Amino acid sequence: MNIGSILKYYRMRNDLTQAELCKGICSISHLSKIESNKTIPRTETINELFQRMGIDWEREVATYDDWKEKVESFVMHSVYYDLKSMEEVYIELSTQEDYLQSTDLVNRYELYKLRYYLFKRDMPRATQQTSILRRMESSFTDYEKGVSKVIYLMYDIFSQNFTEAENRLQRIEQYRERIPMLFEGELFYQKAYLLHNRAQYGRSTYFAEMAVDHFLKDCNYIRLLHAQLLLAINYTNRDFTMQADNLFKTILRNAKIMGMDELYQGALYNYSVLQNRRGLHKSAYEMLCELKALLEPGTDYYQAILIHLLHTASEGNIEMDSLIEELDAITKRKEDPYLMTLLTYFRKMKISQQELSDFCEQTAFPFFIKHGYIGEARSIAWKLANYHRSIGNDGKADTYSLYYYEKGDDQ
Repeated sequence: MNIGSILKYYRMRNDLTQAELCKGICSISHLSKIESNKTIPRTETINELFQRMGIDWEREVATYDDWKEKVESFVMHSVYYDLKSMEEVYIELSTQEDYLQSTDLVNRYELYKLRYYLFKRDMPRATQQTSILRRMESSFTDYEKGVSKVIYLMYDIFSQNFTEAENRLQRIEQYRERIPMLFEGELFYQKAYLLHNRAQYGRSTYFAEMAVDHFLKDCNYIRLLHAQLLLAINYTNRDFTMQADNLFKTILRNAKIMGMDELYQGALYNYSVLQNRRGLHKSAYEMLCELKALLEPGTDYYQAILIHLLHTASEGNIEMDSLIEELDAITKRKEDPYLMTLLTYFRKMKISQQELSDFCEQTAFPFFIKHGYIGEARSIAWKLANYHRSIGNDGKADTYSLYYYEKGDDQ
């Protein structure tokens, strides 16, 4: 513990000058060296200095040990993704910010505050925290430097600054920077996530499997589920249908048992994607209906699931009048051109193939390209390619097919 820093903290709290505190005990210069942690004082000196401020040094050591234990619990709750416990400890620690700043606990506390803000998705505070940590880096131990590499990488990914994340990851690998063993699983997971974002599903699968193995050995069961979900999504994208199916079932069961609502919802959605790819549209529709019932109406996520439900219903020839009516109500309230285009698209489906294809070619496809809706544009391009090929117009079919495949990595 930084005895001098703690001594200075209490001196300033008691509104004492150095001369007032050290009079008759030691020189001002000696006290200055103690407070700057340049010298370790004799036990008798430290006892006398604290007694002058009415503080029992042995009790102060016990106080320090208590807060050290709380900081360590804050760290472990973070590593094992126990967000509820982490928040409880954070609230308690935040009442002692000034004290913690005076101890050697400050670096670890400030590092894990950044991770806490990221888990809370509080990006303004996370950004502010990174600036604070930059100014503290010169005092980091080797262990803290290793931890910071992974947490900074997480910050880049949460900020969707994927180019910087790739550069940071490259530096870690190029210089073989030391990463604490406790963080190796997290590093594997973040690398897998980054590769998945770049549509490198094969390499992402490899590192997701490594993350799964690490979290399993470490009994880190919450992060294990996150890694398994990423792995199942990669299996889906690589058409490893049996592996993905088995993994999704495991994730859904365990997420429900553990009360992890957000993860359960994410697994439901991605399992529906797998089922649609397999042509099991009724199964996908039922999953999306379950997911929709769990969401708050009016949210962006609810709206996105409603649209996916409509696409799934159209693929599976499932009645969708009530869904179209719901989308109509949202469109009228928001007056959003994107929603209006989709609403018209689904309505045209109920009229004729010719009218739907004309609308897609003349209105929907150009609109989605212009406004950067790559996923929707690819979906329309695939339908138009199939339509034009069915009527013998191979030139147009090839044009739309080319767009579909060229934009495959931009989703």
